[in-house]
Amino acid sequence: MSLSSFDIKNAINDFSVALSSFSTRSILFPLYVQHLLSARQLWRASHKHHLFLWSILFLVAAFGLVYVATWISFLTHTQSRELVKIPPTIPYFIPFFGHAFELFLDPVKALARINRSVGPRPVYGLKVLGHDVYFIHGPENIARLRTYPTSITLPAVTTFILKTVLGMPAYATDMYTLDDSGVATKPKPGSSVKPSNRVDHLTYANFHKHLLGEGLSGLYQSFAASLMHRLPSLDIQEKWKYCPDLEDFWLQPMTAAMNEAIAGPVLECVSPKFAADLLQYYPYLHPLMKGLPRWLIPKAYKLQRSLVRDVEIWHAIARARFQADDVDPKTGRDPWWGSAFMRERQKILGQIDNWDLHAIAVSDFGVFWGCKLNGARYRASVNIHPMSILGLVEIFKDRDLLHRLRGELARIDFSDMMNGEAIEKVLAIPLLQSIYAELLRLRIAIHTVLHSGPEDVCINEWRIPKGSLILVPADNAHRDAEFWNTKDGQYPLDRFWAERFLVYPDDRRSGPRKLKRDEEVEVTRPRKQVHDARPKFSNSGLADSYMPYGMGERVCPGRGFARREIMMFCALIVDRYDIEFLSEGCEFEVSGAFYGIGTQRPKGQIPFQIRKRQDG
Repeated sequence: MSLSSFDIKNAINDFSVALSSFSTRSILFPLYVQHLLSARQLWRASHKHHLFLWSILFLVAAFGLVYVATWISFLTHTQSRELVKIPPTIPYFIPFFGHAFELFLDPVKALARINRSVGPRPVYGLKVLGHDVYFIHGPENIARLRTYPTSITLPAVTTFILKTVLGMPAYATDMYTLDDSGVATKPKPGSSVKPSNRVDHLTYANFHKHLLGEGLSGLYQSFAASLMHRLPSLDIQEKWKYCPDLEDFWLQPMTAAMNEAIAGPVLECVSPKFAADLLQYYPYLHPLMKGLPRWLIPKAYKLQRSLVRDVEIWHAIARARFQADDVDPKTGRDPWWGSAFMRERQKILGQIDNWDLHAIAVSDFGVFWGCKLNGARYRASVNIHPMSILGLVEIFKDRDLLHRLRGELARIDFSDMMNGEAIEKVLAIPLLQSIYAELLRLRIAIHTVLHSGPEDVCINEWRIPKGSLILVPADNAHRDAEFWNTKDGQYPLDRFWAERFLVYPDDRRSGPRKLKRDEEVEVTRPRKQVHDARPKFSNSGLADSYMPYGMGERVCPGRGFARREIMMFCALIVDRYDIEFLSEGCEFEVSGAFYGIGTQRPKGQIPFQIRKRQDG
């Protein structure tokens, strides 16, 4: 069958139509649909992006308005002409939280920034989690604060530390919360707490007796004997011995000696690494206080459990073996509990309602750890030992100071830390007293925590509302350029000056305080000839600007022991050994790990070499 030209043309035309139809529907339409879907997705993504941007802008605007409002409030308070007014609160961005985040992340930098921003303003408030926390600066304000010796103390701080740092169960810390009798011998009016449940007073009095009162000498002698016994194990010979870090070298024997002085030899037999575990536990203080959970700092909680368990085992052995006739009538020590300090604690803690053996063990763990119990800043291993070591740094890096101090020790025939007569002579050396006082001024950064209680507290022109937290930073007071003597800037307050607390009879410009104008006039007047030109140590007139052990009725009861240990340890090492530091200038950056609670320690290592003294 033949095809006509007409048929062929029709066939080609139909094919073209079919091809056109196929191309449009099978190819172009799906592409068109895909384009529509992509456009919708792009619109949605763009909408989400714009929504995100608008949300950010809204938050920025909201936070900005909060800052503007708090700034206006700050200016209103600072410029108010009222005779008595509430201190201004530093402006902040985030409602309710206020300054909490920056204080949580880095309190050292946060407070430094705030202090720079407010300048010389002596009293101000910070908003933290909906509460106003007031910071007190200036000697005239601190002097006024001292007129409230008992009504502004805060036992809740003890409860907080016991819970967060030591892991004490709530049923035990509740006894601190319920104790409203105060730390004084006489209970506060209106208190109905049983005498045996006055845990605040009883434990504080126990600290005071053995760290400052009649038990001080015996406890110190035990510490000194234990440390002297451990010195040979350090293997210090006539030749130089290299050591990577000064703190690591001395902290271990000093901590172990303090533990033995308190608890006797059994605890170290139970756990030979108890002192080492304590030293590992110290840097976790701030993370624990911030409430970081177990999964973030597992090692801290593991060490906590291990240390408490070691104390519980030691307690069990001592309870089973102790007999009254084990006590040495001369020293008051026994082989099981160690010191009278610890034996008395067992009687006190054992009579408190709701306290079991675990609660007592946790409390005693706090003694070894040196925590802030009863608002008492007795922290031997946290504060005293590191301060003793920092004393070595300042003495041995200044060859002239080292030579002078060795001359003073030779004059009194010093031999060791245990000679009772020599101890009193060492403690009376004016130069060593000044070194000790200057160490505390420069290296202590504690914040005394107080509470305004049920009534407002008036501090000159400022009125602190009732129920408010009050903080008094010692480091600010210790570096007050308006108060402290710098010899016209020759000895700046951020540097160690061994003679800052020495008064020379023929130099009216000497001494720790900066002279006032009327006193400067007095200096220019002719003076009588001075027969004894030797300097004398002076800390008079410093009460409101010098508070290394806190202030108020809860001032550290361990200050007597601390003074004795720091001065005697420095005297011993200066007398027996030569030390050379291997880092240039022996300058170090301060760690923020212990800011607000005591001694500011080096951030890194201090390499050195040591040998027995060669010059006789």
